[in-house]
Amino acid sequence: MTSTQKTKKPGSGRTGRPTRQASQALSRKILRVARDVFFADGFGRSTAERIAAKAGISKRTLYARYGNKQLLFEAAILMEIEDRLSFLEQHVPEHGDVRLELEELSDELLSWMLTDIHVALERVVMAEAARFPALARNLYEFGVGRTTRLVAEVLRKAEERGEIGVSDANFAAEQFISSVILSPFRRAALGVGVTSHNETSSARMRQAVDLFVYGCRPSLKGSHP
Repeated sequence: MTSTQKTKKPGSGRTGRPTRQASQALSRKILRVARDVFFADGFGRSTAERIAAKAGISKRTLYARYGNKQLLFEAAILMEIEDRLSFLEQHVPEHGDVRLELEELSDELLSWMLTDIHVALERVVMAEAARFPALARNLYEFGVGRTTRLVAEVLRKAEERGEIGVSDANFAAEQFISSVILSPFRRAALGVGVTSHNETSSARMRQAVDLFVYGCRPSLKGSHP
């Protein structure tokens, strides 16, 4: 071998560390798989071995990325919330009619939330809330808190147009989310409500929106101390 020739090192054909894009794609795959396993098996019976095997990775890789099962579950749910809410935040309805805007926004949210998988995941969160209060708090703030801020912005614009009169848009948004969105979702999670957004749930949603908008009429502003 001449001095100009280089000895090929073992493994030199490898591409090295994955690109950022490949790493992000793998993370999404892992979280999708984890979400489905938690949905099928529940939190207690789900195992890192099963999730890693279905994702095509080692358990060591799984723990290196997410630390423990609780953090993995939280990351999977946060990804679900982020995907949907980031879309809604970029497509906030603006019709110049607060009733139509709230109905459209509620339709989007309930169509997403009232599904078998999201109702099942809510049951898992409710079951584990006492054991993992930080998990429940983080999911509530990231999901409900963020949605509340989205609705509050719709209400502020409606007030500027003179359609409604609310002294505290954030408080009003909390009441709206509680009655129109969370009520049917929690009923579904408890097994006493529908787990799909159908004609019945849509009709109840419109009634709830009507009641809310009626209660926020400008003529009522300031009528209470």
